[in-house]
Amino acid sequence: MAVIRTILKSSPDANGRHQVLLMLSERGTRSYFTTGFTANLKEFDTSKEGGRFHQGRGVHAFTVERKEEDGSTKSYTNKEANEILVSLERRAGQILKSYGDSHLSWSFERFREDFLNLPKRELFKTFADSVIEKDYSGQGRFKKAAIARGALLSLEQYDAKFPKRPFEEISVSYLQGYIKSCRDKGHSGNTIGIRLREIRRIFNVAIRDKVIPQELYPFSSGNGEGKVKIPQAELSKTDQYLTLDSLKLMAGKVFKNYVLERTRHLFLFSYYCRGMNWKDMALLTGKNFYQATVTDDKTHESREVTMMQYKRSKTKGAFDIMVTPNIQRELDWFKENTPLYGDYVLPIISLGVAPDKLDEYLMQVRKRFNASLKKIAKELKFPESQQNISIYTARHSFAMTLKNKDKSIEIISQALGHQSVETTKHYLAKFSTTKMAEETDIDLMG
Repeated sequence: MAVIRTILKSSPDANGRHQVLLMLSERGTRSYFTTGFTANLKEFDTSKEGGRFHQGRGVHAFTVERKEEDGSTKSYTNKEANEILVSLERRAGQILKSYGDSHLSWSFERFREDFLNLPKRELFKTFADSVIEKDYSGQGRFKKAAIARGALLSLEQYDAKFPKRPFEEISVSYLQGYIKSCRDKGHSGNTIGIRLREIRRIFNVAIRDKVIPQELYPFSSGNGEGKVKIPQAELSKTDQYLTLDSLKLMAGKVFKNYVLERTRHLFLFSYYCRGMNWKDMALLTGKNFYQATVTDDKTHESREVTMMQYKRSKTKGAFDIMVTPNIQRELDWFKENTPLYGDYVLPIISLGVAPDKLDEYLMQVRKRFNASLKKIAKELKFPESQQNISIYTARHSFAMTLKNKDKSIEIISQALGHQSVETTKHYLAKFSTTKMAEETDIDLMG
């Protein structure tokens, strides 16, 4: 029966380093294959059935160099090097198994030919770009494409060599190092999870299309030990919203810094508009506003009001909001104090953006906006639980304000647009336009 082992070549070179070889033996006959690595006797553990670089408890991490197939030299940690050795042994085992499954009689020459005739190593990023273009951008799923590209950009920021790395180098230890780097930078588990799921999807597509073997899959499936586990979604903390006192403090503050002042007004606009999300705000133009006649619930008198109607990017449902004095005050501030591009009523989109680049553009602008919000929270000395705020905080704060004011669950549900179309129709029939405006218009300046 053929046996595969990783060993050190007996004779060292001038530097005292031995070649790390893959040895195939059967019935006293042996054949050797280079792994590209060299090691000294202190780095390599020859006591194991399959020789390995020392690693584990009590062993300090170290790097070793490997001569690649193209003649270049790359450095690997001892753990990464061992993963490559395992993959080489596994490949050799698969070739031998294929001979047995096919009842082929084989020779060392046949094995050497099959083992060294390695398939072209597919670069992870090159393959990922093609998947994103085909499955996302090509189908008009631009937001998903932006998220996937964001995951690739994050990997490239972690590792400058990432664009040239094949699938086998995006290993368990590589991804674990990436996760640690993200956590060290303060990225949330949710953010890390979103990126890892995109990376996992690329692996799944590559395996499905037979670009790479299943053995290269680095993610945990069920109880897979030693694999990468994607962090579970973190639950939103109940204190991740601004209290009414904090909201009033923000509403009453005027910043000399233009960026912070613009950020403050955009946050207040979202709040007054029932927590309108970032993309919906960005896309508002003059065409979203119209005049309507409404009847006051108390006086039963009719009057002309300005309405704002838009289609929510998340649910695709139409949403109508009456423009209250608070909302109009913010719109007037933007018109008088900020440069507005085209027919947009808010200073979020400031240049022409191609449709397939819009989500990515808005994501980058939102990051800068959220960073400015955190500066506002720090300057206003909000409690620690209210420091890590973002545009979504406006929506959560709006809902909690209504709840703390004992507004009915029906009012809150309709105001946030949380219900299905049929449920929303039911609530719209129950509450008139003026009733909704009266119940949900919270004046932070009073």
